[in-house]
Amino acid sequence: MSEADLKINSKVRKILTEYNVDLSQLGISTASGSVTIRGELRKLMGAQMKDSELARFIWVLESVILRTKGIKRVTFSLKGWKKEKGKWSKEER
Repeated sequence: MSEADLKINSKVRKILTEYNVDLSQLGISTASGSVTIRGELRKLMGAQMKDSELARFIWVLESVILRTKGIKRVTFSLKGWKKEKGKWSKEER
């Protein structure tokens, strides 16, 4: 991992922390400016979010991360969630 990728990882972790995301449930990696976030997305505090609110929250996180300098792409692989046609939705079990 290059120094630039390490800095990007740090920026992504800072963004997620600012949005009260539980980092202990996520793995974050970067290669050549492409960020991958894997795991279970949970907030640290506050009331449990409805699925529609969480879908919007993922979209907001994705948008904020993509606006960060040096990031070319962000890929989420979240437990229980999928992205189809640009929209996030809960996976059916």
